[in-house]
Formats: sequence, structure tokens, C-alpha cells
Amino acid sequence: MSYDISLKDRVTGKTLMAETEHMMRGGTYAMNGTREMWLNITWNYASYYYDATEGDERFANDGGNGEIMYGIRGIYGKSGAESIPMLKDMIARIEAKYKANGEWITTTREKQRWFDENGTEIEYGKALSAMLNGGKVQSESYEIEVNEGPNDDYWEPTAGNAIKPLYSLMAMAQMFPDGEWEGD
Repeated sequence: MSYDISLKDRVTGKTLMAETEHMMRGGTYAMNGTREMWLNITWNYASYYYDATEGDERFANDGGNGEIMYGIRGIYGKSGAESIPMLKDMIARIEAKYKANGEWITTTREKQRWFDENGTEIEYGKALSAMLNGGKVQSESYEIEVNEGPNDDYWEPTAGNAIKPLYSLMAMAQMFPDGEWEGD
């Protein structure tokens, strides 16, 4: 699952296009670049975005059931110009929480292991399939340490990885300050 976020022309509703290709990368990317002001961002980073925006009324949005939510969706409906200080604040808040003396901190995270009825460890997908088909599956929790800095695994939820797409969105907003964000 992911967020699909585009900067649109306020009149035509079409996704804005840069004059030249760019290589901004998210959950999907164009091999030779794209001119579209569009970015796909994995939901794996959602907790960082919610945490960084909690209580900031600029980011308040309707979660679909009348509940007020926060997070990256707070830029939806805003202009590129309006979103720049919001994105800068998100980045600063994430860094303030996950950096100490300019270095990314290490945190612990709980993960799950899955086992079939014979006690053999299996992948989550196989565990889910077995559960859906009436098979017996067991799980156990364990803790891992995670460096919160950016890394080469885009899908890994770390503070550093969560910040990268915010910089891409900010670059788009600077190119098209009159555009309007749309997403999901």
C-alpha cells in the first residue's frame, strides 16, 4: 500500500509536468526519469509522518469517517507554496526525534516470526495463506535494533528513509508553487 501524491494544475486538474525529466524516486519510478510531478510513497513511513504532524492543525485532515487525522495527507488541497514550510517542519521534527548530536540513533522494533505446524519457520505470505486455508500457524515476537538513518532498502521504515520523499515533494513544490497537492 502507498500514497500516490501529485501536484496538479488548479484549473485543469491535470498533473503538472516539468520541462525536463527528473529522477525523484519513491515506491515506483520511471527508468529514464519522468516529467510528471508525481511521487509514490510507501505507507511503511506513515508512523513517522503521523508522529511529526500530530497536533499541528495545518496537517489536520478528515480520515474518512469524520475522525481528524494528521500525517502527509495534510498537504492535500494545499498549494505547493503552502506546503513548503509544512514539509520543512516535518523533516525538522523527524530529525529532532531520531538524531542525536547530528547522528541517527538506533531504536528497537518488534517483529514477528511465523512457524508452520511442524515448527519450521516460514515467510509471512505462506503463514497468511496457511491461516486462510485453515492451517495451523504459530508466531512469536522478537526485538531487532534499527539504525534510523537512510539505507538502500527503500521499503525499510526508518526516519532517514521517510525523509527522502519529503525532500522530493518539497522540490516539486518549489518548481510549481501554484500547483495543488492531490493524493491517495
